[in-house]
Amino acid sequence: MKLKPGAICDVAAKFGVTAKTISRIWRRADIDVNCGRVLCSDVSSRRTGNVGRKLKWLDVAGRINRTSFNRRTSLRKTAKALQMPYTTLQRYFKRGVVVKYRSNVKPKLTEANKLARVKWALDHVRHRGGLYVDDMMDVVHIDEKWFFMTKLKTNYYLAPDEEPPHRTERSKQHITKVMFMAAVARPRWDEATRTWLDGKIGVWPFVIEVPAARSSRNRPAGTLELQTIPVNKETYKDMLLTKVITAIKEKWPLGSTRNVVIQQDNATPHVAAFDDDVSAACTDGEWNMIVRNQPPNSPDMNVLDLGFFRAIQSLQENCHSRYMMEIIDAVNSAWRDVEARTLNNNFLTLQACLQEVLKIEGDNKYKIPHMRKSSLLACGMLPGVLPCDATEFNRCCDLLDGVDIEERFQVLAEEVKNDLDMSEICTALEGIGVGGLDMESCGEDVDEVESDGENLEFIPRILGLNLE
Repeated sequence: MKLKPGAICDVAAKFGVTAKTISRIWRRADIDVNCGRVLCSDVSSRRTGNVGRKLKWLDVAGRINRTSFNRRTSLRKTAKALQMPYTTLQRYFKRGVVVKYRSNVKPKLTEANKLARVKWALDHVRHRGGLYVDDMMDVVHIDEKWFFMTKLKTNYYLAPDEEPPHRTERSKQHITKVMFMAAVARPRWDEATRTWLDGKIGVWPFVIEVPAARSSRNRPAGTLELQTIPVNKETYKDMLLTKVITAIKEKWPLGSTRNVVIQQDNATPHVAAFDDDVSAACTDGEWNMIVRNQPPNSPDMNVLDLGFFRAIQSLQENCHSRYMMEIIDAVNSAWRDVEARTLNNNFLTLQACLQEVLKIEGDNKYKIPHMRKSSLLACGMLPGVLPCDATEFNRCCDLLDGVDIEERFQVLAEEVKNDLDMSEICTALEGIGVGGLDMESCGEDVDEVESDGENLEFIPRILGLNLE
């Protein structure tokens, strides 16, 4: 039987062998109808017994497990620790005997942080003919992120004779950057307008236009130019009132609930949930919005930090930016181009993270689960909500019932009183993992926190706990 031209080479490339091997096997199984030869039924190897080259390094995986992590941060260091050739370890790596893992430092959690995360996850479980994670259709996630003009390290793929790009900056520590605030909700179908809401409420830069103080070769003095502004409580509050809340009211579906939760993290500049101006703006008209803080040291509880910011940054880096305005244009373009299904996938990832938090009782020692969302979406089987295991739910409920929360708060108050300086209270509290503390909003002085537990009203708000 005559094969098509190139068939043997294609099969050889598919199975990772030489064309000569495929030709030999084909000759053994060939059929020649004219000569009346019969198909060979067995084309397996004719070698018997334990043949082939013996592996010199048999227990590679076991030897790696017995080696310290600090001695295997690269293939060359690992080969030296195992006392084996570097090229041999490379071959094992290609076979999958050795795998590469990138370890990222995660926030250190106190026991109070873990309790706050457990209660946060339990508050997102709904009883709907079973236990399911909340669909979060009434939640708007807000967060801030720096977007840079360029990265310090970038990979490029070049032609063999192509010259690599030469990139220069005056200082690696002062690369032009702009901080943005973003607000997102879960994508959904709007029955009133019969259109899809993509969930992208808006993204806004923390910049102002100021007149140039001096002339340059690019513009005369007095020309308006962009300048970044520091993100403090005043600028954050102004952004929340003039941009975020206004955009929510404009883009929120008409037929949806007016009970909206604005979720923010515990950074120091963020406004208190009970701020009078924010509360007035949230309840203006027929709206009933509230601002809620997520648990301290928990970036995995915010959709923007679970991949949506990274998707925007990936698109923004495709544009070459030289000035601040070009960075803003690139971010706005990336914001428009990112798909709504990416945002929906991030919400499902958040639900999976809540499941993991319940499994490990509030810790963050877990890998973000992968659900093969693209494959499920292509098959029309992508779920809207994820189930919650009843055993884990009951176990976490028993955990909270068996903890003396007041005692934990008392210990935390003593640590604040003994270890922190009042002039740097906000920064110090972030460092030990209890979030940004607004002393004016708390109405208490930490020096007045006594060991008898009388002045601990502000501690639950710091920990993100709702004890009502």
